[in-house]
Amino acid sequence: MINFTPEEKRVILFLLIIAFCGITLNNLAKLNYRVKKLFCPQVYLARIDLNKISLEELIKIRCLPVKTSQRIIAYRLQHGNFSSLEALKEIRGIGDQRYEKLKDIFFVE
Repeated sequence: MINFTPEEKRVILFLLIIAFCGITLNNLAKLNYRVKKLFCPQVYLARIDLNKISLEELIKIRCLPVKTSQRIIAYRLQHGNFSSLEALKEIRGIGDQRYEKLKDIFFVE
């Protein structure tokens, strides 16, 4: 068994604490990225017309999954232009929580 001096034990303990903090911060950063991507708390300078946006532009916004973006475009093609933002709630994948975020980004003329 290796015997360490008290000073060596403190250094090893310090290094273990630093490593643990680094791992914890890394995991929190990854979790925060996933949450940010899900809820999209980004600030937009201009609102976007939901009836004029293309699929490519909708995907670039990055606050909606690709499947949900495709469903929005498919809904618009099937039912015509959106008459109000409330119609977004009829699309699978957009619940009340996501709708609250999206109504700050989009508008309907």
